[in-house]
Amino acid sequence: MPDSVYLTVADVVERIKSQNLELLIRKEGVRRALEQTYQRRAALLPQFGARAAQRRTQFATDMFTGDVASGIKPFNSFDSRLEGRLSLFDATRYADFRIAKLAHAIEQLDYEVAVQDILDQAILLYFTHLRDIRQVEILNGNIERERKLLELAQRQFEAGAAVKIDVTRAEVRLATVRRAIMEAETNADNSILQLKSLLDLDLDTELTLDRSLVEGIKSPPALKRYGEMADLTELRPELRSQQMQLDQSILAERAVRWQRLPTVELFAEWGYDSNEAFDGEKGEAWIAGIQASVPIWEGGRIAAEAREAKAAVRQNNFAMRQLNNVVEREFEFAILEMDSRYAQIEIARDEIRLGLDEVEQARERYNEGLADNRELIDAQQRLADAENSHLRAIYLYGLSRLAFARAIGSVERVLE
Repeated sequence: MPDSVYLTVADVVERIKSQNLELLIRKEGVRRALEQTYQRRAALLPQFGARAAQRRTQFATDMFTGDVASGIKPFNSFDSRLEGRLSLFDATRYADFRIAKLAHAIEQLDYEVAVQDILDQAILLYFTHLRDIRQVEILNGNIERERKLLELAQRQFEAGAAVKIDVTRAEVRLATVRRAIMEAETNADNSILQLKSLLDLDLDTELTLDRSLVEGIKSPPALKRYGEMADLTELRPELRSQQMQLDQSILAERAVRWQRLPTVELFAEWGYDSNEAFDGEKGEAWIAGIQASVPIWEGGRIAAEAREAKAAVRQNNFAMRQLNNVVEREFEFAILEMDSRYAQIEIARDEIRLGLDEVEQARERYNEGLADNRELIDAQQRLADAENSHLRAIYLYGLSRLAFARAIGSVERVLE
């Protein structure tokens, strides 16, 4: 028997953050970026190693005079060394380390963007499924009205107060609603399957969603106050990520120029030499020094890299301006849309109230034989349309709340 799971929106948020497979993949990308910063930092720290070698050598010439000599016998040599190196000044390595740190920060922010995007998808599916199951409930209510209409038409026909066409109209209406119910149930099945997949739940799991988020409609100002608490640049991870990409490109441009600077390094070796390993006839050997190097001609590579780096800075500047414009537009429109959607809910409620009155009056007229059932059918259709309009208004208001929460960089705030 499949498991049964009850989920609130808060449960969905928590499950997405902890178990969504795409986010788990991205989290490992953040970890890899962190380890790459350690790799770049290692180049700035002292490096130590040890080596040992046993050799058998044959020379064709006298190693002192350089003359060709015959009868020189091969000989053994053994050496062991402890080696150490320390970079005193290497601007390129330092830049690589700082760029790697920025890359890790960007990867972390991109992960936060992915969290918001997937939460947005999950809560959208949550709202959509609640809408779909409510649509099924509304249609089931409609089919009860259509059955009563058919029963009434049959009684009126049997009593001679109506004609056969009234019964046929009622039968057509009943069949139409039955078909609509089948389509609505398919939509509900599809939306819940998509949500289960996003939450990494077994597709056979029986999933029930909490309805309080859409049943207890809250006015927009409760959520809008968050738009005034901080600058969007600090709230939206996309903006912070793009700013860091700009900083990274500026640093990369400097690093290209730093390649023309000299590098300075300390090095040292200490160990023993002998003929054979562990023969007891070892002699101490060591070397220490400092070396510097500077590029003189590298075929124009540095100049080309500098031009590319400047283009990257300009590109990221344009991208930052473009993203700022997009975020500002999203924020302003989300506020306007949320106010409008909330107002439409009240209008839809009035339409339902008026529709119920119209159906009741049309039913009385038909019972009394003052009209055929077309008037009642039209009234019931208008009531069904009003119920659908109310459902759509609630659904769109939920989506506008979600859009506003996404605009301020925190989908979780749709709960508030």
